[in-house]
Amino acid sequence: MSKGSGYSLSVRNFYKKAKIPLELMLPSSRTGFTKEINVSTAEQNSSSVKVWGKNEINTHRRNSPKQRREFVRKKIQGTACFILTEGLCYPDEVKRRAKTKRIALFRTPLSKKKVRARLKVIFSSHGLKQMTLSGGLLRVFGVGVLIIGDSGIGKSESILELITRGHAFVSDDVVQIKKTPAGHLTGNAVSLSRNFMEIRGLGIINIKKIFGAKSACRKTSIDLVISLKKWEKGKEYDRLGLKFPETHEILGKKIPRISIPVAPGRNISTLIEVACKVFLLKEKGYHAAEEISEKLDRVLAAG
Repeated sequence: MSKGSGYSLSVRNFYKKAKIPLELMLPSSRTGFTKEINVSTAEQNSSSVKVWGKNEINTHRRNSPKQRREFVRKKIQGTACFILTEGLCYPDEVKRRAKTKRIALFRTPLSKKKVRARLKVIFSSHGLKQMTLSGGLLRVFGVGVLIIGDSGIGKSESILELITRGHAFVSDDVVQIKKTPAGHLTGNAVSLSRNFMEIRGLGIINIKKIFGAKSACRKTSIDLVISLKKWEKGKEYDRLGLKFPETHEILGKKIPRISIPVAPGRNISTLIEVACKVFLLKEKGYHAAEEISEKLDRVLAAG
């Protein structure tokens, strides 16, 4: 169960998405098609997908054999695939190194500038219909809740306690999120970790085997994001909830988000349950903070 703040796309799926807009020519073999491209942001893709043009080819040609090998070695590090623009051909040194490292080599007749511009569109969250996030997912009072936070903050422990209270577990650590044609978000566990959780001190446990079939479900809508944050001494927190909710953008869709400060003695699972109840009430138009403010205004006006 790997952790990470980003999400990825296999080279195979990237080729399916990009072959028409980038006019990609399929390499002689599908070497490297199982590699993953980090597509958290368009900027990060400059390291995962290398786009080369005349400058890079000319630089390679001008170098000595030793310099060429070093040039290619540096450029190939952390790379999922290459795209060579303007109909150019790869130098033999690049082809040999890419074959050894199992890196896909694509070619296109388009200019380098045009390829970079179209890559940003392809990799933008609006262009994607699925992604992978680090976090936990479960249903609480019928609300699909995505729980995120720093490693070691207590996400898994809080989720486990919520399961013991009868709420349905979907995923721990890694969540696969998809956007439906109607624009809604759904989440599920990756197949290898379905029904499993990793708890410090206990190791990996099977939720379905321990708590029964009703304790887990395969997928859920994502209605609310809860961000667990370490309590910062001296920081002023919103006590009335007038700033609730924040928003969290996933695949171009904004989801309501509540940030819960984590500190010793705070029962995070109970706070998550309350947050879900507050969310449901707000969906029906009830705002407790506004009611308190109105009562306060009436008291002040009467005085």
